Amino acid sequence: MNHQKVMTSYLLAFIEGLKTAGIKKVVISPGSRSTPLSLLLHRDQDITCFIDVDERSAAFFALGLIKATDEPVAIVCTSGTAAANYYPAICEAEATNLPLVVLTTDRPPELRQVGAPQAMDQQQLYASHVKRFVEMTVPEASDELLRYSHWQGLTNSLHAQQAPKGPVHVNFPLREPLLPDLAMKAPKYTSSTIVPSQRNVDISLLRPLLGKKGLIIVGEQHDIKEAQHYLALAEWLNWPIVGDPLTNLATSQSSTQYLKQSDLIFSETTLQPEVILRFGRLPVTKNVLLYLKRVHAPTILVESAFSWQDQLQTTNYFIEATITEFLRSIQQATFTKVADSWITAWQQEQELATKVLAAQPLLKEFNESAATVALVNQLHDSQLFVANSNAIRFVDRLTATNPNRVTIHGNRGVNGIDGLLSTTAGIAANQAQPTFLLIGDLALFHDMNGLEMMKQYQLPITIVLLNNNGGGIFSFLSQQTLAPEDFTPLFGTPLDMDFQHVAKLYGAQYHQPTSLKDFEALIIAAQQQPRFQLIEVRGTQKEPVDLWETICQEYQLALGDTHG
Repeated sequence: MNHQKVMTSYLLAFIEGLKTAGIKKVVISPGSRSTPLSLLLHRDQDITCFIDVDERSAAFFALGLIKATDEPVAIVCTSGTAAANYYPAICEAEATNLPLVVLTTDRPPELRQVGAPQAMDQQQLYASHVKRFVEMTVPEASDELLRYSHWQGLTNSLHAQQAPKGPVHVNFPLREPLLPDLAMKAPKYTSSTIVPSQRNVDISLLRPLLGKKGLIIVGEQHDIKEAQHYLALAEWLNWPIVGDPLTNLATSQSSTQYLKQSDLIFSETTLQPEVILRFGRLPVTKNVLLYLKRVHAPTILVESAFSWQDQLQTTNYFIEATITEFLRSIQQATFTKVADSWITAWQQEQELATKVLAAQPLLKEFNESAATVALVNQLHDSQLFVANSNAIRFVDRLTATNPNRVTIHGNRGVNGIDGLLSTTAGIAANQAQPTFLLIGDLALFHDMNGLEMMKQYQLPITIVLLNNNGGGIFSFLSQQTLAPEDFTPLFGTPLDMDFQHVAKLYGAQYHQPTSLKDFEALIIAAQQQPRFQLIEVRGTQKEPVDLWETICQEYQLALGDTHG
């Protein structure tokens, strides 16, 4: 068997392993060394391939595909720094438990460390940010090595999906010539069936705590069904529940247990729980973190896998369970629920916060904050990707509960502005719902290559751009006390970019509304007839800060009058 047939049979065996493990989608960044693997994947009728010439964008696009389907996705690139450009998305996948299968191609051993072009050390390239690294053998066609190749495709893809889910890295050393034999058919292997586990959760040690004054804190991203389970748990226990926009607690259904305005409430509340029940990481809301640092109560941490994301390091009870498993166990337990006065006290604080926001006249004018509120209020049966920095905080602080089945996504694993457009594009490529992106000007600029994917695949995404000409988030932080000569170049970072030209470059429709009414009309129309468009909302970096400070002061006054 010649080299071409040997390489082809070896790679086909690996691809069959990928498919057996559930890989249905692959994002390919074209290159020379990856030619045989890319070609064989692209021609496989069971696999949907997306092409993205920018590896950084491609990897984030893959994360969007995973978020939309909760299925593993593979990415393929050539050798050298192409693989290094995957790093930011791999870090995000690790932090948010996304099953990303990273397939890099490489020079064979004889061309390493001898000055060959486009060769670098790709061994353990992503260090501890991947669950597993495997260096494949140079292709061989023996039955033993074909079984090995198939097994690596199967088991590494399964490993990415095992709890805690996360990225894996497989590196392929390939020799020239690189064109595969496209006439060869994949070998047949014995089919494998993966049987899901069903865990029973023993909560007997928790029973004495379940009737006390409890508080539920939910972090990380959850789908609508999971959010409904969390709300059902809160109702069953008669406890208040807190979670940021990515939990989808605010958009899955109405619930009197949910504290939407937690940033206001937890800045002032004097209510003291007797037990804290946490799921995953802490929410984005900083005042919740500061509140939990002040409260001394037994803490229960529930996670679907033993990763234990507790930055406060105060957990007293560790439970490995999904929300479905935990809820089922709680509903089977016998205990006396806490008195209604506990939840009523929290509901009164939520009602007060709601009134303060509703009475704020600046939220009736046209600005970044008001546009955010209007966007969330107008969405129905849609999906919204919320960028980091100001965007997610505006949604968290200012918007009300909207039970119109709006699914909110984000990249909060490492809290960066990397790849946000590309991730949104990946989500939209898998969903029929209208897709919206709320993002700032710096984050959009940072991932403009993601716009090319939206254009290339004709994705009807509405981008709502909050343009305050720079890093608006720093006006909320301690850096804002710096002198202008220090603050502006390092933190204000004005771009002075004309985004109408950006929209034209990528074939997006462009709008710059001048009133809240015009903005709302654009959002309504985008749901009726989804299209690729950019809606620019002009603002200033100081305006949202002044608004939030005013809201906090008015809440304090209203709270004082209530307790008066």
